[in-house]
Amino acid sequence: MTKRVQTTTAVGVQTPQGNTQVLLLSTLSFAVCFAVWCLYSPLGPHLREELHLSETQLGLLVSIPALLGSAFRIPMGILTDMYGGRKVFTALMVFCFVPTVLGMYASSYAYLIICGFFFGMAGTSFAVGIPHVSKWYPPERQGLALGIYGVGNLGAALSTLFAERIIHYYLNDQWRNIFPIYALPLLLMAFLYWNYTSDSPTAAKPKSFNELLQVFKKTPLAWVFCLFYWVTFGGFVCFALYLPTYFVKVYGIPHIKAGDLATAFIFTTSLIRPLGGYMADRFQGRKILQGVFTIAALCLIIEGLAPSLTLATCAFILFGACLGIGNGVIFKLVPTYFARETGAVGGLVGAAGGLGGFFTPIILGVSKDFTGSYFGGFAVAASFCLICLFLARKEFQRVES
Repeated sequence: MTKRVQTTTAVGVQTPQGNTQVLLLSTLSFAVCFAVWCLYSPLGPHLREELHLSETQLGLLVSIPALLGSAFRIPMGILTDMYGGRKVFTALMVFCFVPTVLGMYASSYAYLIICGFFFGMAGTSFAVGIPHVSKWYPPERQGLALGIYGVGNLGAALSTLFAERIIHYYLNDQWRNIFPIYALPLLLMAFLYWNYTSDSPTAAKPKSFNELLQVFKKTPLAWVFCLFYWVTFGGFVCFALYLPTYFVKVYGIPHIKAGDLATAFIFTTSLIRPLGGYMADRFQGRKILQGVFTIAALCLIIEGLAPSLTLATCAFILFGACLGIGNGVIFKLVPTYFARETGAVGGLVGAAGGLGGFFTPIILGVSKDFTGSYFGGFAVAASFCLICLFLARKEFQRVES
């Protein structure tokens, strides 16, 4: 049975004080889904060589799972508010199992696009877990709890760190056979999630679909959070997907080493996320975000100058630390400002973050194809950081005044 710890307020409404079992299984399920969502990342060099893809085509292919996984975060977050995380998360993992397995029969670029589009639904898991976890924790503990849930981003490392090794050492370089290996854990976690989690007790009646949509018209702050997450989570998704290919293309290093360097970025971004949530529990989130966006812009400019491999790796790791802290802060602020609509607003914000991960690799690929350099793509990304810096100073002051 799932352990429930709760207190009773003066008006008799039970307030959950935490649920470690739900937090653990949500985080593990998110990690498995994220591993599937990022599976094209380590396959990038194989796909480019076998299908003779341009940089723009490859950027589109490795980003395509982010498209559906981003766009559907909005309805998935709303459905979670209405029906509960246990049902929605379980159904999601069962659904994603099918297109992931079908990837092993890939024979063309179009087939891979279609498979990636549908198993990209695994990326919506973020918008399901956020409201499920947050409703089990009081406001003063949500930042840390959601930061821990965000560690599920390490699922990307399950792809970048292990997929290439499994393909090379155990599958005789038959990369298509990696798909069922990553699909089976989806069924296992669906079974565990259905049987060993539960939804938070609540006295509030869930809002209707139309009522939840109305929250987007109340305040521009929801849209500001979208831009922030476009940069922080979108940046994480972009480079989790693109770094293996980028390091091979720019520095000519072996595939496995490129995957290891990408994994260092992923570990940094994911493991530091709870620190961002913890900091936001205790300090002003807008001030933390101002520092994050400033340093992130500087790191991107350094990367655009094509430094040595050592300096590039260090800059990416520092950039990843900024992104991870920013991710933790933003999803502490979402339930703070939108307590009853966490799933709806979280889905919208999560969708924006995923779309950032979809478009940025394409921008980098276009920059390389048309100018011979990645500098233009990095400059565009840095400009978004500076816009966020401005909004972090102005919009919160307007809302709080």
